[in-house]
Amino acid sequence: MPLDLASLEARLLAPLPDLSHLSPEEQLAYIEEKAALGASIVTKAQLLERLKKAQATKTPLRFKLGIDPTGPEIHLGHAIPLINLRRVHRMGHAIDLLFGDFTAMVGDPGGRMDERPALTAEDVKRNVATYERQASHILDLKAQRVKIHYNSAWLGKLTLTEWLKLTKGIGVSALLQREDFRKRLDAGAPLSLAEAEYALLMGYDSVQLNSDVEVGGMDQFLNFHFCRDMMAAAGQQPESFVCFDLLPGTSGEKDEQGRLRKMSKSRGNYIAVEAGPEDKYGKVMSVPDEVMWVWFREITEIRSPELTALKAEVAEGRLHPKEAKRLLARVVVATFHGYDTKIVVEAQAAYDQKFGANKVLVPDDTKEQSLAGLAKVQDALRAASGESSSQLRRLVEQKGVHLLENGEYRPIDEAYLAKEAQSLLGQVIKIGKRNYFKFI
Repeated sequence: MPLDLASLEARLLAPLPDLSHLSPEEQLAYIEEKAALGASIVTKAQLLERLKKAQATKTPLRFKLGIDPTGPEIHLGHAIPLINLRRVHRMGHAIDLLFGDFTAMVGDPGGRMDERPALTAEDVKRNVATYERQASHILDLKAQRVKIHYNSAWLGKLTLTEWLKLTKGIGVSALLQREDFRKRLDAGAPLSLAEAEYALLMGYDSVQLNSDVEVGGMDQFLNFHFCRDMMAAAGQQPESFVCFDLLPGTSGEKDEQGRLRKMSKSRGNYIAVEAGPEDKYGKVMSVPDEVMWVWFREITEIRSPELTALKAEVAEGRLHPKEAKRLLARVVVATFHGYDTKIVVEAQAAYDQKFGANKVLVPDDTKEQSLAGLAKVQDALRAASGESSSQLRRLVEQKGVHLLENGEYRPIDEAYLAKEAQSLLGQVIKIGKRNYFKFI
């Protein structure tokens, strides 16, 4: 039976509905279909029993998410656990959002071959402020049943006596069996004791919060097992946990095993949560089709049968892949901008002005940049774009900076950067694929 695309789009773009009417079995099914593929929900039977008890006693479960503020920016990959927390919150459960202002100074060693650069308390404090603001675009941090915690509140006061009591039963061999640790040790790379104990510090967070369920990316799978061990050592019922797949980046690049590389700021294949709606729309439209289908599952409210039907529409030629991608772009913009229809429409219109059938040379969202006080073209382009001199030169080398001349955009060369800034007066420059500037 063909998919009712109009009904699907209306649902995906509508404000999020209340889910508190779902039965425990329906809640588990909803959680499971968004969880990572494979054994990503540990003690599923235990989680179902907890959901049943929560409904019977009208006592919400406490879902924990820990975020280490190791940088100033959250991207869409970081947002996946927050999106899923928002979903269980709509089911009536409680959220413990934990900012690891203490553990950020240690750094999660998972998946690394070197130690993370050390952060100061001031670095972490600055990052926490930006993380709270960005997280609030996804989860209402002021809502009932949402609490914010900082693990310095207990880790900063933890006594050695308490720590030894809790860690006495944790085997060192179990910690060192981690594949990422073995690779580092086999390669002769250093591994600090603080890094080795990182998972135990996370576990102490769970002890303090007495969590029912913990959520996070699949890169936290081993850490979560140690959280359960620490809770058991403290005489608590170990938490259940749910892991989510890591979101692939915008480029569709694959690693040596043929797996899509995850979204990463270091690779530049990311979309920031606070990127503008036009930027989000344009970047979604640039992702490969293979990535598009993963993003549909991870970011949107689409259900598994709907996603299967949507894929069939494309595979059987009833829907062009580009139209499916345009739907994804609209939904991504809506997801991070309050499901505001006006913002979605404007983002699509801005994209169509640049890349659609009726594209225009100078889009409506072209920004104006004053030349006052600027000496060279390079200075003007830096002021307009926010790029560094080296980034600009790299873009120019890659023919990524274009000047509008005689009705078409022509790439500039490095010599052009050294011209007087006033030569740009009244000119329009395109930097990258989507950023247009007029100089005044």
